Amino acid sequence: MPATALQHFKDDIKRAKAIRTHADSLPTQTILEKQLRSDLLRSAWMFAVGALDAYFCDAYTDIIAATASSKSRQPSITLPEWFYEIKFPLRAILEEYDNQNWRWRMAARKMMERENVTSLSAIQSLFNKFFRDKQKFFQDLLDVWMSDQDAKIRLFGISRTDYLAMNDPTDKRSARDAAKAQFKERFQVIFQRRHDCIHNCDRPRVSPQPLERGGTVLKVIQDIEFLVTRCDEHINAEFREFLVRFGCSPATITIAGY
Repeated sequence: MPATALQHFKDDIKRAKAIRTHADSLPTQTILEKQLRSDLLRSAWMFAVGALDAYFCDAYTDIIAATASSKSRQPSITLPEWFYEIKFPLRAILEEYDNQNWRWRMAARKMMERENVTSLSAIQSLFNKFFRDKQKFFQDLLDVWMSDQDAKIRLFGISRTDYLAMNDPTDKRSARDAAKAQFKERFQVIFQRRHDCIHNCDRPRVSPQPLERGGTVLKVIQDIEFLVTRCDEHINAEFREFLVRFGCSPATITIAGY
């Protein structure tokens, strides 16, 4: 896929890390100093989830625009019926553009500009329809992701080493079932905390929730990096297969950027 979405994500994650690093260096002698440090840690958390949100919106924009422009370039391809149900803003399509491919990118961008992608179910809803059977987010990918060198116990409930050491297929299947629940719960916590920070200044009840450790936020950032990086790899591979499956020529796929 065009590298812009992932590059912007990497740039934004660096900014989140910089906020977290700066917060760690602040004094905590007074109540106000502690509050400032906690608020900066909250900002880093929000920035990291915002980077994830922007990535998935941009990635979806990319594949929608690439599909539409491929159909425009090669009318003989037959797209799945659900694609024709996507509603593009008419103004963006009717505008004059020097580059005709830009028409579909701007239409897809307009379509997504008021959306957000801050749940695993939203990610699945947007992208799974493009993927082959047994290649869907997230259950189908657990074996590969749990075997990844960057896999963490907090994400999957089991270490990579322990998972790879399992020889019994039943044990591995049970580990993946438990990992699916753990993975979902981990990101629910990450997304909910961002929601709490934005909508009620991290005060879902009477007092602000505590956030005192920079390491807590660093782990959130690392988990978001893991999710986006693995998803980007999978979207790249599967979207190319999608274009091939529906009859795009090698030349059309190359122009689409896949």
